Amino acid sequence: MTGSPRVSVVVIVRDGERFLAEALESVRAQSFDDWEVLVIDDGSRDGSREVVARFVEREPGRFRLLRHEGGENRGMSASRNLGIAHARGEFVTFLDHDDCMLPAKLASQASLLERYPEANAVIGPNLRWHAWSGSRPDTVQDLGIELDRLHPPPGLLPVYLARTSATPQSPLVRRAALDAIGGFEDEFRDMYEDQVFFAKLFLEGPVYISGEVQHRYRQHEESCVHQAHRSGRHLAARRRYLDWLSRRIERVPAHRAALSSAIRRERLRLWWAGIRLRMRLRK
Repeated sequence: MTGSPRVSVVVIVRDGERFLAEALESVRAQSFDDWEVLVIDDGSRDGSREVVARFVEREPGRFRLLRHEGGENRGMSASRNLGIAHARGEFVTFLDHDDCMLPAKLASQASLLERYPEANAVIGPNLRWHAWSGSRPDTVQDLGIELDRLHPPPGLLPVYLARTSATPQSPLVRRAALDAIGGFEDEFRDMYEDQVFFAKLFLEGPVYISGEVQHRYRQHEESCVHQAHRSGRHLAARRRYLDWLSRRIERVPAHRAALSSAIRRERLRLWWAGIRLRMRLRK
C-alpha cells in the first residue's frame, strides 16, 4: 500500500480477544478498498495484541498496532485520540472491538461525503445486534430525526440528550472536522465519551444523517454500558456529561437557550433516577 489511504478506521480494544478478529475481518470485507486500520490497545491483559499481530503480519501496510506509553490503560477517549493522531486518511471512522461494519459502510458513507461537501460527517442508525448470540431478533436503532438529509447544528444533539438510545455510532468524519473540534475529551475515559464527542461534532457544523444501516452494535452483558447500568455507575457518568455540556454550550449562543432548558429537564430526570436507585439498593 503506497500513499495515504482515503479512510482510516480507528479500532480501540481492551481485553477484547473474544470479538476482535471478527471486527477486523468486517473491515477486510468492505467493498471499498482504500482504507487503513489502526488498532489501539488500551492496556489489554489477554491475547488481543496477538490477534492484531496476525492481521499486521498478513497485511503490514494496512493494519497497525499502537499502544500508550508503558502499555498503560488511558481510557476510550485517549485511545481514539491516539488513533486519530496517527491516522493518514482524509476521512476517519471508529469501530469498537466487539462491533462490526456491514460490507457497504465505507463505500456508502464516503460517497455521501463526496456528494455533500458541506457535511462534516455522515452517520446512520445502527443494528442492535442480538442475533449473534441467538438471544432475540435484531432491531434497528430509531434516531428520532428525519433521515437521508443534511442537518445543521445542533443536529441530533437535542434528540439523544433526551433519549440516550438515539446516540449514534461509528460516523465517517472529515479529518478537517476532527481537527476543528479537537477529537475526543480525554477526561471521559469510558461512559459518555461518545456523547461528548457527538455534541462537539453536531455543534460544529452540518452532518448528513443517512437512513442506511451500516453498523452492527453487539449487545452483550460484558459491555461497558451493561456493566455500568447494573452497578448504577451510569448516573454519576451522566451527571459529569451534563456538567460538561452546560459549559460547552456557552460557546454557541445560537443554541444556548434551547439546550440549557433541555439540560435542566435532564438534571431533574437524573435526580429522580438517583432516588429510585437508592430505594432499590435499600431493599
